[in-house]
Amino acid sequence: MSPIPEEQISRFVRGQAEAQLRLVTDLCDQNSHTYHAEGTNRVAEMILRQLKGLFRRHEVAGRAGVGNHHILRTLPADAPRAPKSIYLLGHMDTVFPPDHPFQKCRREGDWLVGPGTGDMKGGLAVIVYALKALGRSGLLEELDVTLILGADEEIGSATSRSLYQAEARNARACLAAECAGAEGQIVVSRNGKAGARLDCFGRGCHVSAIAGEKASAVVEMARKVLALEALGEDHSGVTINVGRLEGGLGPSTVPAHASCLFDMRWRDEECYESLLEDVRRVARERTELGCRCELSILNHRPAMPVSRRTEEMFEALRRLAGSVGISVTAEHRRGTSDANFFGAAGVPTLDGFGPICVDDHTPDERVFIPSLAERTALLALFLSYLGSDRPA
Repeated sequence: MSPIPEEQISRFVRGQAEAQLRLVTDLCDQNSHTYHAEGTNRVAEMILRQLKGLFRRHEVAGRAGVGNHHILRTLPADAPRAPKSIYLLGHMDTVFPPDHPFQKCRREGDWLVGPGTGDMKGGLAVIVYALKALGRSGLLEELDVTLILGADEEIGSATSRSLYQAEARNARACLAAECAGAEGQIVVSRNGKAGARLDCFGRGCHVSAIAGEKASAVVEMARKVLALEALGEDHSGVTINVGRLEGGLGPSTVPAHASCLFDMRWRDEECYESLLEDVRRVARERTELGCRCELSILNHRPAMPVSRRTEEMFEALRRLAGSVGISVTAEHRRGTSDANFFGAAGVPTLDGFGPICVDDHTPDERVFIPSLAERTALLALFLSYLGSDRPA
């Protein structure tokens, strides 16, 4: 493996700063809400144009209801493969639907405000220009790199989970470019997460027809919501949030149906089964006569623990970053990402290579523009490092 050309990479990244910022803006100005498959596919086309000529293989995994997932590999199919590949992860979908008022970017000094700037179109631009820097320096052709562009991260990777779990078996390291922490932190561990839906069914009728006990799905659901939220107090390191609640036709009708969507997060994967059993118990127990409930688990990401190999890889990154004047610290993040599947499988995994971001998932989402170039150079240098013969 060739020596790492630090100055060449840094000079290229600095020279491409304006082009990279335009790419972030263009990506963000294209709506790619998870269920806006056409928009997500247009984002993929924009990224693939930028990466033209850098990968030898391109596979497309189509899934119903969301955009296509893309897998790109630097090694040709007939190449003598290294034992494992270095995986890069980036997702193209965002949380903002096409009818949301937050649709376009604007610059405010050193900050770029826009939908998905940090989560994670800024991270996609970091990946693109890190790969371009390696391609320009001639190093990329020496690396076994696999890039996955996901289309459904914001709904818990509901359609891509099996893809990530299969690819994790071929990984020797995983780097993801979700946004960095406010101080530029790198993520070494993450909570686990499950998304779920609870449906309650009662007996619908006009209020004037009530005789004796009524079977209100909304009343049953209201008690379930309180019971679910309280479970977070019974399990260490667990949070439960009921984020959406629907039911009923109007004030003069006893509601026959109500539903809620809720989120469960935990730090220790070992607690998930006991948590799930308590959630199932809440769903089974009837507080209103004549009512019943059905629980559906919509998605699940296992917790991403910090392993010894991840700690060693972070220490190598910290030393490399320090040698070029960049300070990084380790962070546990309660949020989840596609990197969870790799970390949970025992692959040394680092996340947060994207730009510094604040207020993601809100109409104030923004990234610190100078951090784009810094994180791009850091990712390019670390990829080159991992591809060398140097021990992590």
